[in-house]
Amino acid sequence: MQDGCNPPVLETKKQFDASSLTIILLTCGLFFFLAVTSDTFFSFGNLQNSFNNLQSILYGVSIDFFAAIGFTFLIIMGELDLSVGSVAAFSGMFTGYLMRVKIPLAPAIAASLSVCVIIGLVNGFLVVKFKVPSMMITLGSMTAVRGMADVLCSNLYTYTYPRAYQRISKLRIGSGAYAVFAVIAIVFVTAVILEILLKRASVFKKMYYVGENIETARVYGIKSGQLKIAIFAISAFTAGIGGIYMGARLGFAETAIGSGLEFKVLTAAVLGGASLSGGKGSVLRTGFGLIFLALILSGVIINNINPLYQQLIIGIMLVAAVFIDTRVSLSSERGASRGTGGDAK
Repeated sequence: MQDGCNPPVLETKKQFDASSLTIILLTCGLFFFLAVTSDTFFSFGNLQNSFNNLQSILYGVSIDFFAAIGFTFLIIMGELDLSVGSVAAFSGMFTGYLMRVKIPLAPAIAASLSVCVIIGLVNGFLVVKFKVPSMMITLGSMTAVRGMADVLCSNLYTYTYPRAYQRISKLRIGSGAYAVFAVIAIVFVTAVILEILLKRASVFKKMYYVGENIETARVYGIKSGQLKIAIFAISAFTAGIGGIYMGARLGFAETAIGSGLEFKVLTAAVLGGASLSGGKGSVLRTGFGLIFLALILSGVIINNINPLYQQLIIGIMLVAAVFIDTRVSLSSERGASRGTGGDAK
């Protein structure tokens, strides 16, 4: 048996996957299409307005991206966290509630994120300990945490968050007309660092091994249960960060905060090449998936289509992405079984 510290390198990681560029090319293609077909989206004749439009899109994507970080880690391991939207809503409102009762900003944020981590740990523990599908566990926690957020929202009715809290969402890098929101820069740097770690750090590679074949991962000494619990905690933590930005940006409590976020990040992850069966996924490509969805919704607005159709569009994209992922997975399994049969002969 090989050393437990050196699990086998998966064959899928040795070869360059051309499909990994698909979402990047689609996003770039959609951007140029909107730029060509609409003067209000991007125009070199009005760089200031174009810069503001792009920054507005990236700002919204950046906030959603926080929830997508831990979610992508989980989908790589073959798990789901449908509670990220509810956790984000709870985190933002709980921070505002704590500030309302005169707790300073930093302790309020620390307390909110601590509760989020506890929620994630409970999710992970239930999934690992009782072998219950993560979709069912997190569906239940999604409902429970959303109920907690609704209670907070009723207590915060007509209350406007303090300026110190709202200022988080307004921090910029640079000065003048082309200053960039700090959260965009933070997310960009985070995405690049995490992508490098996913490819090179052994701790992060273990997520792929678990998602590809959990039994094989155990044979090689990977403590898959502990790893899953930790990643569930990270998923709730990153969703909580996104929720704090959402609350700061809005400035008051709103029951609709985070609604549908779990399906948005799921769609983005699958569009970015992640597989619902595990073993595949990329934080950077999930980010491009979010940008792709944001560009589609911008196109809807530009073309004067009712914004109420946004959820319909995301739903259609999710069904299409899951269908393609399922077909690809089935084709891969058939190819592998034929290869095994050939070897046996």
